[in-house]
Amino acid sequence: MRRSTRVSAALALAAFVSTPALLFIGPIKLDRPLPTRSATGILDELDEKVRAFEATSVVDEAAKLAELSFPIAPDVLIKLTKVFLAYDQGVQRPEMLAEDFEFAGPVVGPLSKAAYLKAVGGFDFKSAFPDFNPEFHHFRVDPFEPSRVWMTARGYGTNTLAGTNPLFNKATGKKYVNPPQACSLNFNKDGLVEQYTIGYVMDRRIGNTGGLGGIYGILYAIGKPLPFPEARPWKMSWQYRLFTKLGNFLQRLQK
Repeated sequence: MRRSTRVSAALALAAFVSTPALLFIGPIKLDRPLPTRSATGILDELDEKVRAFEATSVVDEAAKLAELSFPIAPDVLIKLTKVFLAYDQGVQRPEMLAEDFEFAGPVVGPLSKAAYLKAVGGFDFKSAFPDFNPEFHHFRVDPFEPSRVWMTARGYGTNTLAGTNPLFNKATGKKYVNPPQACSLNFNKDGLVEQYTIGYVMDRRIGNTGGLGGIYGILYAIGKPLPFPEARPWKMSWQYRLFTKLGNFLQRLQK
């Protein structure tokens, strides 16, 4: 009997998670028909449900930052972040990196300070992509980690020249367009960078990198993908495909 119950529970779970939207919002019950009016009209009728949501589920960022003391003000941290990025991601200003500095991407790292400076310092990316632009934007301090600055990068570049790095020793003439990627710098109380994270893709459907971030996505976009799974676009496994089909089948049975 217990085994039967466990099997039933597993099948029910499969039906649930195979529908992506349900992972986040669950089944929706509408108390009234959806209105067919403009967004402005809807915003004029902020009801108790919305006010309760804002009060309980939306963080008051200013208040949160105020209660978490950190000796460096948010605007100063953001300025330090821009200095770090302007000086070739700290390579030209290594004194900005703390001795316990770590670089961490979705796949690469963590790298120590010495390993990071050697890897990035010898890359010379712009020699192969002279129009390279990382398009950094949306700088903000994390209200839960007041020492951390988040920013978003998109970025594009065209491989019009043969670069000094062996990965780009022959120009392809191809352009890459990155998906938006979450990046961050974490500072210590002395204003030195303790951690640098980049390449965490926010929407893999954007751009032409196959949903990949960082250098792996760029190489894929210009037709030079590296020969291992982490450097290739995401591909559904047969296990997940089977799991999804099972969930869809169970949902049809419930109708």
